[in-house]
Order: sequence, then C-alpha cells, then structure tokens
Amino acid sequence: MEYRNLGNTGLKVSVISFGTMVVTDDPSLQEKTNEHVKKAWDLGINYFDTSEYYGYGLGEVQLGVALKSLNVPREDIVVSTKIFLGSKIGDINSQKINSIGLSRKHIKEGVKNSLKRLQLDYADIVFCHRFDHETPFEEIARAFTELIQSGVIHYWGTSEWSAANIFEMREICAEKNLIKPCVEQPQYNMIARDRVESEYARLFDKHRMGSTVWSPLAQGILAGKYNLGGIPESVRFEAQNSFIFKRYWNNFFSPEKKDHLLRVLNLLDDYAKELGMTQAQLAMCWVLTNKDVSTAITGCSRTEQLEETVKCVQMYSKLTTQVLEKIEKILDNTPDQGVNYKTFTPLPTRR
Repeated sequence: MEYRNLGNTGLKVSVISFGTMVVTDDPSLQEKTNEHVKKAWDLGINYFDTSEYYGYGLGEVQLGVALKSLNVPREDIVVSTKIFLGSKIGDINSQKINSIGLSRKHIKEGVKNSLKRLQLDYADIVFCHRFDHETPFEEIARAFTELIQSGVIHYWGTSEWSAANIFEMREICAEKNLIKPCVEQPQYNMIARDRVESEYARLFDKHRMGSTVWSPLAQGILAGKYNLGGIPESVRFEAQNSFIFKRYWNNFFSPEKKDHLLRVLNLLDDYAKELGMTQAQLAMCWVLTNKDVSTAITGCSRTEQLEETVKCVQMYSKLTTQVLEKIEKILDNTPDQGVNYKTFTPLPTRR
C-alpha cells in the first residue's frame, strides 16, 4: 500500500480507502461488512469513510461494528464521516427540519450522534457533505473550531463545495482566527474531472488542500459493466432505483450522449487489455496518477473486487506520459486549464 499526505495536515492516508456509501438495512449483512473492512485492513487500507446520510445512520453503525471487530489500536485507523442530511436510523420519513443543513445545532448534535453510531470517542475528519446556502460561513467554521478544540474531531473539510465558497470560507477563518477546512471530498473519475483538474487547481497549488475523491469508477460505469449499453443482471433492482444510479444513468446514457460514451468505454477496455489490466484497474490507476489526489474512496460487493483494486497501487506506474496521452485522446474531455498568456499556449493537464 502507498500512503500519501492528506494535503498540508501531516496525516498519512492510504491512497486507496474504503467507504460505506452503499449500505443495506438487512442486519444479516453486517457480517459481510465486517469481512470487507477486515480485508481492506489486511490489504493496508487505513482510511475508512462514511456519512450520517448513508442509510440514514446505518452506514455509520455498520462501519463502527466492523472497525470494532478489527481489534486494532484507534491511532492506527483514520475515520471520517459527513454532516448535512441526518435522520433517524433507517427511517427516511422521520427527517426533521433541523436535521438538515450546517447550523451549529445540527453540526454539533450530528457529530455527537455519528460518534455514538460509530462507537468512537472522536472522528479524524468531518466533512460538510454539501454547501449550505442559508447558514453564515462564520457559524459553520466556529462550530467546527469548537469541536476540534474539544477533541471531538481532528480536522474538518468540505464535500462538493465550489472553489469560490472554499476560498471565502478560508478568508473568513483567517479574519476571525478560526480553524480552516483542510480537505475537500469531490467526485473524480475519467468522466467527471473538471472540478478537480480545473476549478480546484489554485486551491491545491496555493493551500495544499487534501482530497478524498469519491466514485473513481463512476458508480461502475468505468468498470466495464455497461459497455454494451444495458443494465447487467448483477446490478440489483434496488440499486437501479436509487437516486444516485438514476442520476448517473440519465447524465451519461441519455440519447444524445450514449453512443459517444459507449465508444469511449469500449476503447478504454481494449487499451486496458493491451496494458495487462482490467478496465476498472485502468480507471483507478488513472485517478491515482493525479498528484492532487490524497486518496480514492472505493467499496465492494465481494472481497475479490477490493483485492483487484488494491493491485492498482503497484500498477499505476505503467501509466507513463505516452500512455496518459493516448488515454486523453480516447476520453477527449480534457478540462480547460486556461491559457498561459506569456507563451500563448494552453496550460498542461494536471497529473
């Protein structure tokens, strides 16, 4: 396993991490979660991610039980959760008005409840799961500063915030002598890359923000499951009807995008075989070559999938400059990096 700095914090996290975004309310599957977390630990993964939103608390419960079963020192593992959409465990209909957003009340009560579900005394990182347009920046920063000063959490970050909002938050923290967010959790993969490679470029260069990227395989689209354009039998009915799946399907397999995407996916599959890896491994290796990625969050339905993913740590060196250039031609979606007006040439792709 390779370990990278989480931005400018000094904290070391495994370059591949384990997340619990996909959860189930079937108690009998806790044993499966335990198995996956143990396999992740055995493979060298030390960073585990969850959220109060995943299964409305069940993701935290399952991860907490699984981590406890490892029976390893707390200082050896890094655990993060996210605050924004909270509710009674497993009951979407019980959501209350103040269990949503980033008010001081919800941040503090949400973190307290998350730690109880995780069976932990503290969380290493807590993310603002989305931006709250109704809560002042200072209110959010002061709540997280107090949590850090009380030892309940160590760091705080943002998830899917705009670069403008992160810059503004950091300015307010500096002005008010509050602790700044140090890490962002954005989506990043071969299909969704503009935000990380273009919008956040200045954040990474100037402030050395850490990044814990999610969906490196684009919800399985880059794993080869959908190269024929249909939904395979391995995708469960409940998964097909989830909000995230429907959003991905509509975004990427709409009539005007489907033919182009299928062409790209099949070209990637062919090129992956030339390189001696699977399409999923190629997609993960591509993410790992980006120097601004601290860790890529993954999950699995079988431990064998996790083993194949972790092999990418030894494989991504195959992605030389020439290989990356060929991938860029296949993808044909290089983000606009702007123009260097001293040379009148486009700025290079960030890798």
